Amino acid sequence: MAVPPTATIKDMSGVYVLNKSLSDSSQVLLKMQGVGFIVRQAVQYSTITVTIKHYTDEDGKVHLDQKQVSTGGISNEDLRVLDWSWNENKNRIWGKVKGRNRVTKVSELDDEFLKEGWSEDCIEDGVIETVSESVTSGWVATQIFGFADVDGLRKQVRRVVGRKGDQVEQMRQVYDWKA
Repeated sequence: MAVPPTATIKDMSGVYVLNKSLSDSSQVLLKMQGVGFIVRQAVQYSTITVTIKHYTDEDGKVHLDQKQVSTGGISNEDLRVLDWSWNENKNRIWGKVKGRNRVTKVSELDDEFLKEGWSEDCIEDGVIETVSESVTSGWVATQIFGFADVDGLRKQVRRVVGRKGDQVEQMRQVYDWKA
């Protein structure tokens, strides 16, 4: 289902489902990140639902909290503050990671793959950029959240570039609107 125009970079709150037929496989990137075989299989063969809560707290900080749940019962939470400051946490899938997050203009991105295909509202208002680094495994992933026209429908899209040593992996994920 198409994402309604009320969902924007300023408020991405909603429930989204990964559309695997329109998305690239995540297997190579997850393996590079050290994600175990069983979790990779769960991702490959189950439905992934992502609930996003996008809000501003009492201190004026903008948050993008997301909870991912697979039909295999594996869940993961990412609690992001869009202030571009480094934060470190322990993630149940990726282990100890540090990351930073912000809204940025597409024109300011330095990777052509990450710049591709965004909707006009994302070109004007920006996209969400997250950079995550493994503290123990040596990989870095840059992920861009936004909206794009995919097969004539507005979808939430995430573009990811992961790097570990000389290995570079790219992935596009497409999400349908659920609620």
